[in-house]
Amino acid sequence: MTTMSVPHGIDTPSTIEPGAIAADGTGTGSLLGRVVAQLRAVTRARSAWVVRVDEAAGTWTVDVGEGRGTPPETLLAAVVRDRAPAVVATDDLVVLAVPVRRGPRLVGVCAVATDDGDLSPADRGLAELFADYAALALADHGPLAGRSLPEAIRQELAWAELAGVPRTDLVTVGSGTLDGARAEEIFRVVQEALVNVVAHAGAGRVQVGIMHGPGTVTVLVEDDGRGFDATRHGGLHEAASTAQLGLAAMAARARRLDGELEIDSGAGRGTLLRLTVPCGPEPAAPGRPRPSVLVAAERPVVRAGVVRQLQLGAPELGMVSEVDLGTTHDLAAACRLLGPDVLVVEPEVLPADLAGALERLAELPHAPAVVLLDDGRADHALRTAVAAGAKGCVGPDDAERLVEVVATAGRGESSFGPEQLGRLAAAPRTTGITAREREVCELVARGMTDRQIASALHISAKTVEKHVGSLLRKTGARNRTMLVGAVTRS
Repeated sequence: MTTMSVPHGIDTPSTIEPGAIAADGTGTGSLLGRVVAQLRAVTRARSAWVVRVDEAAGTWTVDVGEGRGTPPETLLAAVVRDRAPAVVATDDLVVLAVPVRRGPRLVGVCAVATDDGDLSPADRGLAELFADYAALALADHGPLAGRSLPEAIRQELAWAELAGVPRTDLVTVGSGTLDGARAEEIFRVVQEALVNVVAHAGAGRVQVGIMHGPGTVTVLVEDDGRGFDATRHGGLHEAASTAQLGLAAMAARARRLDGELEIDSGAGRGTLLRLTVPCGPEPAAPGRPRPSVLVAAERPVVRAGVVRQLQLGAPELGMVSEVDLGTTHDLAAACRLLGPDVLVVEPEVLPADLAGALERLAELPHAPAVVLLDDGRADHALRTAVAAGAKGCVGPDDAERLVEVVATAGRGESSFGPEQLGRLAAAPRTTGITAREREVCELVARGMTDRQIASALHISAKTVEKHVGSLLRKTGARNRTMLVGAVTRS
């Protein structure tokens, strides 16, 4: 196998180095080998090659060839750069190379070399025809190539960025093993989905999620592009015929995996593809009726412990997964992609504005029920969390209580212990409120703006804003109306 970087210029001398081609084990008996042999025969070429191109990594590999030498780097660079056929002539050779495409992606190059200078337009047409067969052969030639599924998808996302998608993300939750054949089929679905995104969606962002659950693996591909009418043709329709074929191929792969393929899209609102595949002795019930849970915490040991407790103690729950916020710093985006029914989260991984963070989660299309991994919240913080929609607060080490709270949240209900209920029912603690803060609150009660209060008290509007913020923190009030009532009762 010969592997080199794809040059961006064309400064390398246009020569073919002597020496036998080192194939990568495919052999002339393989489909790729037969393509090369037939290409060489019909063009009467001295040498012929199929070269695999990885644009994202910036490398090319001579997969198989017949004859001597390797194709000139200048020629490969020109084809990769221009995505069009190119010819290089030397004193005794003419080398023709044509791009090998799969959808909008350039996946390789077909090249032939003749020493009589006779490469006719018909030969070029034959080379382009054989390039179509080479595309099929390359596609069927070990798509993972020794990579893990996440590694292969990361490279596809790198290609998508190279092809014009401004931002891509990969989120992996849970852990599990997939046999090679199943992983390759899943990878091909993701690959086809990304081809559709690049070719048709006009997306600014695409996210891929891999979720390992009890007996299943679920892969999601979401983009924010122009979308399409998913109600036509059973949700497998696009305006372009190539997209129709790609979607049909994905559906066929899902059937071979005994999996379920769902596509949610609409004009102007992007597309979400969800592939759920059984992969173990404990397949999930059809229709995914049991609530799924996502655990987000800073320390891996805490995440793993909570997941384990829920898996053992709450069989009524569905998939229980964890997300490493070191790989994605946007928890709301991860929830939007993965769609958990319950989010079990440490407050420390949320922004400092707890109420704002919870409200942003509540605004998601599929808003999760939120359980805070903290039973030591101060009274005002507990009231703030509950007012913003939290379904419960519990410590990660209280296994029995944790299972109860999360299972209850999965049913859409809240669960708080007697001590927490007592703290919620008690009047807000307003000790520590200064005289100036009380003056500010009295003027707030009159409906005055920060600027009017500043003028009345002969202080700056910024100082008024700080006093109001301090009052909100001390009382646990969420707005000015609640603040006035809290201070008045004290």
